[in-house]
This record gives sequence, C-alpha cells and structure tokens, in this order.
Amino acid sequence: MEDWEDGAAETLERLSGSTMADAYVGTIRILSLTPPTLRRRYQTCTMELALEVPEIEGETLRTEVVLDKRYWPEVGTVLRARISRRKPRMIDVDWDALARR
Repeated sequence: MEDWEDGAAETLERLSGSTMADAYVGTIRILSLTPPTLRRRYQTCTMELALEVPEIEGETLRTEVVLDKRYWPEVGTVLRARISRRKPRMIDVDWDALARR
C-alpha cells in the first residue's frame, strides 16, 4: 500500500467509527501454534500471539487463522500488525508477509 492509501484508510476508519481507526502500529510474535495436517492446502491454525507495542506490555492473544500450508509460520515469527487502542484483542496482521518470506 502507498502512503496516501494508508492515510485514506485511516480517515475512513475514523469517520466510520471503526475500532481500528486509532490503532497502534507494532508487531505480533508467534509464541505457539498448531501444526499443519498432511492433506488440505488451506487449514485453520490456532496460535498464541504476543502483542509487541510499547504502549501494551505483556499482552497475549489466542486466535485462529486460515493459512496456506505452503506458508505455515514457525514459533518466533514476527509480523507487522495494527492493534486497536480501544480493544487490544482486535488485530490486523500482515499475514500475506508469510508468502513473501
């Protein structure tokens, strides 16, 4: 995304009252995750994440994400994320970065 697109998206989120409108920009670190099974290409992965933002310390989150088995992450993987200030358990993670590694 280009800079102007980020700004436009933030403005729209703010105008619509989205809980992501004033989100922190930080990272998540994968603490644990379920392994992929042998068969299906797209699978549900249950993860325990550490939210890494200076304003939020020691916060962890358990979540489920559907991922392509070819890009399954490893414990310790760090990804960019936006974390809601109003609801820190609401996150927007750059999962596409797994395919770019």
